[in-house]
Amino acid sequence: MTSTRHRYCRCGVRLARDNTGDRCSPCASHGRQQPGAAPEVPADFWNEAVLDQALQDRHMGRVIRAWRTHPYHGRQPISQDQAASWVGMSQAQLSRIENGPPVVHLDRLAQWAAVLHIPEDRLWFALPAASGKLDEKEGTVNRRQFFTSTAATAASGFLYDPSMPGQPIGDHEAVEWLAWHLWQNRKDELHSSQVSQPVAHRLNTHPHVVRTAGGAYRFTDPALTDVLVAHRVFGDIAQGSGHLLATAQTSHATDLTISALAADNEGARRGLTAWMRSGATAVLRVNSAGILAKIGAADLGDAAISAIRSDQDARHLYVTAVASRVLELPWERAADLTGETNTHAAVWTLGEGDDTKAWASRRLADELTNNRDAAARWCSAVLLANCVDAKDTGMRSALMLAVKNEPCRENLRAYAAVLAGATPLAIG
Repeated sequence: MTSTRHRYCRCGVRLARDNTGDRCSPCASHGRQQPGAAPEVPADFWNEAVLDQALQDRHMGRVIRAWRTHPYHGRQPISQDQAASWVGMSQAQLSRIENGPPVVHLDRLAQWAAVLHIPEDRLWFALPAASGKLDEKEGTVNRRQFFTSTAATAASGFLYDPSMPGQPIGDHEAVEWLAWHLWQNRKDELHSSQVSQPVAHRLNTHPHVVRTAGGAYRFTDPALTDVLVAHRVFGDIAQGSGHLLATAQTSHATDLTISALAADNEGARRGLTAWMRSGATAVLRVNSAGILAKIGAADLGDAAISAIRSDQDARHLYVTAVASRVLELPWERAADLTGETNTHAAVWTLGEGDDTKAWASRRLADELTNNRDAAARWCSAVLLANCVDAKDTGMRSALMLAVKNEPCRENLRAYAAVLAGATPLAIG
């Protein structure tokens, strides 16, 4: 008896028998309309007069416009919408860059240089060493520091800006501003010295904001921070922009809210899928994967796991986030457990003693039952493989139980690898 193996697009749709590609028709069409990355161009592309002058003028906005409208692209220039999507910003934001004063922030300049594949000898600035230089102490790329620095500049200009006099502000803008700054700094309160007078005026009378005896503002319920940020970010996603999603790594709680909103929005899911695979920054890719992994659909979970497994930078961020949350570790210590190298020799930075390791093993085993995040289950398997004795009977029992209830094939493969004494990272 001959069995037919069905093939699926990464969006989860079964491919037709006569479709010899790896994408369904809607995904292929969407990819042609909005490719996730700028195309490669020939060496003489940069000799075109308008583009060459823009480079000499040291104005990245004019460089982008000259690049988009270059004769090489034919009669149809690259649109601002399409170019903006490559770095996760909106068309209006790119328009301001092209027509405004020269960009001076090095991280933004370096981002566009990388996206457009501008030859280094054509640049008027030196690319930051942090993007590729090895940390002398640890011998690994200090990705966290690099992504944090790029997020700081990218985060400006899309919410209420107190530095702009005369800008109108209502209650919604004020609490949104507070939520964003609390979320960015991972804090529950913000001191009044950091709040402008117009914002403070609104916050002082808002029913869901309190001012502490120490002069700090906080929400009556800390969960409001994640809810407000999630709705604001999803609004951006629904409009086809990943700008807010690219500004900083989202939290588990924020992702859960965004995923609930994205579950019923096909356009949002398609955008997230494109950014997950080919977003300009690892932060955009890992955030997109995190949201898709929490929607609850097995096909999206498999796609998210496949994406982070094959993307070293996104994987580093995701596994570190899971280790930090599940094992209650500071980010820097959690990063030591990501499995990028064979960490059996360096095993836990948690502390000495069998009790500590047993506690960590139980926490990671419990995460295998987290039905709200398929990728977190995969990350837990990676951490278990690298940090726990493969002969641990408790861990093996937890893995066997997880196998019975796991809907994602990528996780089933990961659990099988751990049971065999291997790491899921070794699975091709």
